[in-house]
Amino acid sequence: MAIRPVRPGDGAALHEMVKTLAISHGHETEFTAKPDDYERALFQPNPVIGAFLAEVSGVPAGCAIWHRSFSTFRGTETIYLEDLSVLPDFRRRGIARSLLKAVAQMAVARNVPALFWLMMGWNDGARALYQGVGAEIESGNSFCHLSGDALARLAA
Repeated sequence: MAIRPVRPGDGAALHEMVKTLAISHGHETEFTAKPDDYERALFQPNPVIGAFLAEVSGVPAGCAIWHRSFSTFRGTETIYLEDLSVLPDFRRRGIARSLLKAVAQMAVARNVPALFWLMMGWNDGARALYQGVGAEIESGNSFCHLSGDALARLAA
């Protein structure tokens, strides 16, 4: 297994992994990204997002996609892990942990003090992984989003 930063041309692999994640989480109808969307976002000047790709014998197996964020409580940049995905055929091999470690190493190298992410409450495998690496899993917080017609109504 190898973990590496994404390179131009990896958009299709990221697309496939995130699509698989969306389907497994019941969000297939919300998945509208195209491979070119990843290429454009990752390789523009001063990108806001970054990603790591895991490969097993040269075959894409998983990814971690993150973006820069800001903590008003800390007064500094933080990293938000948007997606951590491992394709079903490659699960239970330490790939997710290795991807998470790569993101943590990148954050430490950038002197970023914290990583944040959302975990689906029903995902016991993710919970075990995150607890195993020492993550604090908050109770009582809920992820909220505003989109589509509701976003347009509020903006009007």
